[in-house]
Amino acid sequence: MFRPKKSKKKHGLLIMLIKVFVLLFASAVTLPSSSAAQAPPFIIAGTSEPPFKMKTDFGIEGIDVSIVSHIMKQLDIDYDIQLIESGARIIREAELGRIDMVMSFSFKPSRTDYLIYPQQSYKKVSWHFFVHKDKYSNYQFERLSDLHGADIGAVNEWAYTPEFWNSGLTIMPVSKHTLLITMLLRSRVDLAPMNTLETLYDLKRRGLQDQIAYLPKPLIERPYFNVIVKHSNHPMKNRVIKEYDRLVKRLIEQGYIHQVYETYLGGGDWNGLMNSAQPDSLSGE
Repeated sequence: MFRPKKSKKKHGLLIMLIKVFVLLFASAVTLPSSSAAQAPPFIIAGTSEPPFKMKTDFGIEGIDVSIVSHIMKQLDIDYDIQLIESGARIIREAELGRIDMVMSFSFKPSRTDYLIYPQQSYKKVSWHFFVHKDKYSNYQFERLSDLHGADIGAVNEWAYTPEFWNSGLTIMPVSKHTLLITMLLRSRVDLAPMNTLETLYDLKRRGLQDQIAYLPKPLIERPYFNVIVKHSNHPMKNRVIKEYDRLVKRLIEQGYIHQVYETYLGGGDWNGLMNSAQPDSLSGE
């Protein structure tokens, strides 16, 4: 029986069309379809401030770095964290819109001209009076007048509060904070106001956490915020603004923030040194 041969030309054309379709389909799947995939890294800046932001042998690490990195990964946004040497330069970069987020800024009304503050904060920056544990029971602090008779070390020309410098207390000025722990250990001063979390981190790093403690009431405290740069043109800026508060609140409720604090500072009740205040309720520095 005669059987017509299939056209090799038509068969080859069909194979070619199938290959073209497969290639087009693969391209449609693999090409980025969202602005997130096409966007440049979200630039996040801060000054070096151990244990919150610091350079280590493993890169840039710290409490703020861990939390902000976790949030960016939750949002699936590529990011780049940079440490800048001075707050003044960070402010300039923010005013010019050359960065997208600033880590750890206190609230000032004047800063709202170029920064967008979230509602959620996980961090209080506080200054407590530190004391050698052998002398801890000698002091109670509710008001500055309670500390009359104590020798207090303090960094010369450091702000603290106007009330502190005008209190009439016996204040022994030093040139830098790193001297104060040694002065407490050697009983050259009785008390010294220092940044609470930075000092706790330094004590842990030096193995002195069992020798130095702090009085419960802070001399001063205020919440600090990770803020969005108003003049940023990053395509993911609005997404960060929309999702940031929700994610921070969830991380606080889930205990993730507490775990990060423990990673850098060891075990302890850090809830009193964290924060969830809203900037609208603050008067600023």
